[in-house]
Order: sequence, then structure tokens, then C-alpha cells
Amino acid sequence: MTNQDLILKGMMVGTHAEPWDLRVLLYKNATSIKRNKVNELIDRGDFGDVVIDRVSLVYLLHNMFTNLLVSGTAQRTVNSYLEKLWGFLRWVDSNDLPCSENTIISSFEAWTEHLVDRVFHKKDLKHYVAYKRASTVANVLAKALSMPGNKPGHNLMLNTRLTRPSKHKSSLSTQADKQNLANTFEFGKALTAICQKLDLVTVRGPVPIRLSFGNDKIITIAGSLVDPDLDVSTLRRSSHRTRAIKARQALSDGESLFESNKRSNILNIRIGAELLIFLAQTGMNLAQADSLKSEDFRWQSNGEDYDVFRVYKGRRQGEAIFSCYNTYREHLQTYFKWLNDTGLKELDDRLFPFISRGIIPARCSQRTLGSIRILFKKNDLKFINPSELRNTRVNWLIRHTDDLNLTAEQMGHTQEVLVRDYLRPHHQRATSEIISFHNSYTPSIESPGPGVCIGQNRPKKITSAPDEAPIPDCISPEGCIFCTHHRDIMSPDYCWKLASHLRLKTLELGEYKPSEKNYTHPACLVINRINLKLDAIARSSSIREQWVVESRDSIRSGHYHPQWSGFINLLEGMK
Repeated sequence: MTNQDLILKGMMVGTHAEPWDLRVLLYKNATSIKRNKVNELIDRGDFGDVVIDRVSLVYLLHNMFTNLLVSGTAQRTVNSYLEKLWGFLRWVDSNDLPCSENTIISSFEAWTEHLVDRVFHKKDLKHYVAYKRASTVANVLAKALSMPGNKPGHNLMLNTRLTRPSKHKSSLSTQADKQNLANTFEFGKALTAICQKLDLVTVRGPVPIRLSFGNDKIITIAGSLVDPDLDVSTLRRSSHRTRAIKARQALSDGESLFESNKRSNILNIRIGAELLIFLAQTGMNLAQADSLKSEDFRWQSNGEDYDVFRVYKGRRQGEAIFSCYNTYREHLQTYFKWLNDTGLKELDDRLFPFISRGIIPARCSQRTLGSIRILFKKNDLKFINPSELRNTRVNWLIRHTDDLNLTAEQMGHTQEVLVRDYLRPHHQRATSEIISFHNSYTPSIESPGPGVCIGQNRPKKITSAPDEAPIPDCISPEGCIFCTHHRDIMSPDYCWKLASHLRLKTLELGEYKPSEKNYTHPACLVINRINLKLDAIARSSSIREQWVVESRDSIRSGHYHPQWSGFINLLEGMK
């Protein structure tokens, strides 16, 4: 039974890659050896005999992966499952844990404890990475073992201490955001310099290539040279000197760019720069852009943007495959011409045809942008990966358009996905939103009297006020309650203020000696106005009625509000 072929059929494999053979899992410690060497060692007997306890589990895994491929699961997804499973089983073997159909779950739980220790104690592994790795393996094991439930992998994770990391997003400070955008702009300048200056003549010219951009910064592209700064004249041996000079010379007129690997790294750097600019301009993800073909496109204006359509032979109609800013069209067409001039378009039908130095990778292989990453690292420049570029684009669009719906449409997502996965809280934006919110409502300031004022120092007497009533002037507390801009505050403290103010005006009126002209003292009008307010508050609800009752009781007991207590005590002391 163990002689059954356990190679996964249907997985695309490149010219220099090994097919996934689950026979490796039958031998202890075999997962620690590279897949292109392990089968030879197994056949030679270096790993001994098959571990019989593993047979049933490996067959279950093989059937599960085969079903995934037959059902149309993306090969990149299956490849990711296999890589994470290999890593898990490598740890199981290194820790001498059981690996059978009946014991694999206990070993999985021990592995998650190991990940918890790395995340929270050793802190050499990010929480999200650990959870993603473990949840992938949990899904694989749950499917292979046909565990019950709608989400058996999730249920398996619930039995471990490795929980999903919080989705809370920390806000960006002003300085952090400026640094982020500054890095992005510098990254864009470097990419633009690479695209503009690595034309056909430069690519075929002498190496190393030195490109200048912004603030006298230099990018050195070495090509296939080990030491681009080598002074050839210091070489003693003439053969070494001749070889070094020849390696640095321009290609001869009849020499092809693809006959040797001298220029493949330089071509890949230009293609990588073009790809990153394309991602930033269109908002596509890396996998989508990598699958695009270099073909005839039709450009259709859409306001300030262009919709780009794939053209079918004999028909003008086609499907829109991406949108971009109108200023990017000229740049992209220059790149199309460069693909033609270099001969890359004839060599490979992809829009971004990376050269693999004699290796043809599988179509499902993930692009790593290795050449341009290494270039930026060697030149001490900040490299921004595609996901960061996309995230920056989303947040920049939201901040400058203030339109979540428009940004979601441009990025090809729903608003819910945009907010959940891309939007980062930013204090400047939050501040502007708070200011906008407050501006949409009537602003208020503290008035000289009880309550608040919404008039912004523009006093205006109410039309129903008697002529003898105090005139509002934003200074006199009594004038406030006869002003159209005065507003009550529904609170116990406000009722206490009104009642204390009423006590003050009552004492003040007691010191008044009436004249023969039957003049109405303004204090009487203030007292009447305050009583009207307290009665209106009391009638509005039973709770507010209790506030008014307690306020009046406090005044009778001599307990006055601090805003008026000093004035009241002075008047009471004068009696």
C-alpha cells in the first residue's frame, strides 16, 4: 500500500522545480531536506523505513489536496497550504512528537503553544503571522480528517490559546504620516528614474549603471558584476584585468540581450519598477497585474481617468481590465515601446515578463520582485511592497476626496472591505471630521449668566421682553436671560444655578425703596423670568421636576451654588 504514487497531479511545476510528493511525509525528518534532494536520499535509504503510523494520515492528506485541485482551488492557495503543512510537520519531527491520524491533533495543539511562546515571550514572530500559519494548517488537518461542523478548522483553533489578533488599528500621528508619505514620494522618484533612464541604449551600454535622482542621490545598478566599484587597473594578472574590462563593456551590435545572463538582472529591475508604478497607478493587486498579457489596448477617456480595454480581433468591443490616471498613459505607452525594442514582447506574452535566468517558473508561482528589492537594499533606499503601496493609495484618496464611496469604486472594493482592511485611523482626518461635525450644529459658549450662549457675542433682546428688562450686553448675567441667543441646560446643576440667581435677585429687590412713579424694578422682571424657566423645566418631566424641587430646597437650607454664593452671603450680611 505504501508504494502508491503520492505525487500531486495537476500542480503546475517550473523547469527547475520539484513536484509536490507527499511520500516525503512518510519518513521521519524528511521534511527538513530540500524537495529537489530529498527523494534521492529516501531512495538511498538515508531515512530508513516508512513510519507505518503515518500512512493513513498521509493518504488522507493526499486525497484532500487532490480534491482541492480537482474542484478548481487556486494553485497558489494549494501551494501555500503545502508549504505551511511542511513547516508544521518539520517542527513535529524535530520535537519527536507523534504524527498519526489519531495523534496529529495533539501535536498540532503543542505546535500552537510553541507559536504562542514565540509571539508573546520570545517575541520573534508576529501575532498575525503565527495565527495565519496555524489557522491554515488547522483547515488542512480538519478537511483531511473530515472533522464535523461548518467551520471545522475554526473550531480546531478555538481549542488552542492562539487567538485571532485584534483588528484594532492604531492611529497615525502627524509626524508618522508625513514620514510615510515622504518615503512613498522618494520611492516613486526612484522608480521613475529607473524607468526613464534604463532605456535600450543604457541597458545595452557599459556597466555598472549609475542613475541620479532627487537631492544628488545615486542608484548603482551592477548587472552581473560582483564588485561594481572595482578599480580594474589594480588587478595584477592581465587575464583577470581583461576579463573584468570585458564584463564591463557595452554589448556589441550583433549581441542579443538574451544570449547570456549579463543583462537579465538589469531588465528585471526595469520591469519591477514598471510593475510597482503600475500597481500604484491602477490600484490592482500583484497577482492580477502579474497575469496580464501584453496585447493591444484601447483607451477610453473617463473624465480625468482612462479606462483601458482589451481589444479582440475583428471587433472594437472588449472588456475593461483596468483604469488609470490620464497622465500615466504616456508613461505606459513608453514602456510598451521599450518591450518591443528590447524584444521582450516576442520572448514572453506577459505585460511584465520577468526573466528567470534559464529557469521557467510555474504560472502559479508568486512574484517576489527580488531584483529591485535587492537593488534598493544595496543602495540604502526604503522599499515599499505592493500591499503598502495599495494601502497608502487608499488612505491618500480618502483623505483628499473625503468620499468613501468614490474611493471604494476606484479601488474595486465595497465600502465595508475598504474600512475593514485598508482604512487607517489618522488624527488629522479625525480632527477635521470633529470640527466639521461641530460646525454643522449651533455652536455654544458659556454665558455670563446661567446656561450657554450661541450668539458669538452678538446680543439681541427677545421681542417679548418689557422695556424695563435688562438689556443683553454679554456682560450682565441678568441680560442673558432676556437674550434670543440664551439656551437652557437640562441638568440639576443648571436648576441650582437658576434658584441661586433667583435668591440673589430677591435679596437685591428687598433693598429697593419704591418711588412715587410706580417704577418697576428690573429685579422683579428677572425674578419672574427665572420662575417661568424653573416652572417650565419642572413641567417637562417628573425627573426634571425633582431637580427643581431639590434646587429650591437647597436655597431654603442656605446651600447656594458657588457661582452666586459669595454675592448672596454679602447681601445677607448687610441686613
